[in-house]
Amino acid sequence: MKNFKTYFLIGIGGIGMSSIAQYLLLKGCKVFGYDRTSSYITDLLESKGAVISFTDSVNSIQKYFKKSKIQIIYSAAIKPEHPILSYFVLNGHVPIKRAVFLASIVNDTESYAVAGTHGKTTTSSILTHIFKNIKVSFSAFVGGIMLPEKTNFIHKGFEKTVVEADEFDRSFLKLYPYAACITSLDADHLDIYKSHESLKQAFYYFSKNVKGQLIIHHTIPFKGLTYGLNVKADYVFENCNQSNDGYYVDIKTPDKSFSKIFCKVTGKHNLENMLAALALAHQSGHELEEIIPSLGTFDGIMRRMITHQIDNKIIIDDYAHHPTEIAAVNNTLREKYPDSYIEVIFQPHLFSRTRDFLNDFAFELSKFDSVKLMQIYPAREEPIPGIDSLRILKKITSKAALLDRKNFNKNLDTNKADVVAILGAGSIGGYITEYLKTKSIR
Repeated sequence: MKNFKTYFLIGIGGIGMSSIAQYLLLKGCKVFGYDRTSSYITDLLESKGAVISFTDSVNSIQKYFKKSKIQIIYSAAIKPEHPILSYFVLNGHVPIKRAVFLASIVNDTESYAVAGTHGKTTTSSILTHIFKNIKVSFSAFVGGIMLPEKTNFIHKGFEKTVVEADEFDRSFLKLYPYAACITSLDADHLDIYKSHESLKQAFYYFSKNVKGQLIIHHTIPFKGLTYGLNVKADYVFENCNQSNDGYYVDIKTPDKSFSKIFCKVTGKHNLENMLAALALAHQSGHELEEIIPSLGTFDGIMRRMITHQIDNKIIIDDYAHHPTEIAAVNNTLREKYPDSYIEVIFQPHLFSRTRDFLNDFAFELSKFDSVKLMQIYPAREEPIPGIDSLRILKKITSKAALLDRKNFNKNLDTNKADVVAILGAGSIGGYITEYLKTKSIR
């Protein structure tokens, strides 16, 4: 799989596929690809030398492939009947899934995998930040755009690898990491797993793939080193005091204790993610004295509790798309802005997730002072009869209304809320980016 010099990535603009594309470009390979729409990520790839088509017409890609020696990689979101995937299969190519190719890269290295239904991207990004600061030879495949680098692929060598272990489509079961952590086991992706128990079982199988130490949130019933806030665990943050830019904490580990350490993150959930990253870094063989200074200099990730001040409003941009994540955002905002009127603008992600967690979404959204709901972002799915944003709206007990795309900017301009949270994993991320451009905010 890694012996090819030319690659075609179907779904190249996806957050997982694009990091692989950057790795291949770094290796001197020719990289071609297809995606439905252009984006910041596809612009980034094109600037690095990738050639990308934005139409699924076979005619648009045939001119690139007179040679037969080309490896096709496709995202798990690409269906078998996709015209470009079908074209390559009919012409004798053997496409492979992203998860298989990623595993072929990282399993040959000393890899550090971050798993969990929430917190993967933040935890892996913080671990990446730590490794970068302590000058480790490593590459990182991250599920978000890290700041200030503005990329999801960080390369500082090839000795170690940081990777997100994605549970969707059971992709993470292809990984055999040197060390790993599991941040959470909430029900999700029930279109794949059918039940919460089935998902937990998959995580258990993943835990058995770990060659060395497993780090687990203290609530997870597996064998490993535990972590948590103000609990009895192997790695603990205690006496967590909020400041303007983060928290001051006391740290207890199996070896040492430290007092009044600054952690530059927003929200207790992200403080836990930072603790998980510290534990993984420590298990990589580095001293805590090396690791701890990095906790106070983390710049964050695009769309993970990013704050913008516009006029007299605070706008929070976050990727939250699961009820537990929405609850974490609300808790964070209530802690940081206790006397503020807080509105949430939410775009549900996937018809199946909306169906599976309909009551949970309504319950968590109702905790905001007011709610604006956008239509469901379908991603890889076809509509499910009877499942739409109106179904959630009818169950919300606070002030709530539907919001369409054409009124998104106007709503923000005229909004009287003190704090507005923009939440969702779909196209709403592009909407807020475009809005900020009108305000000359980058």
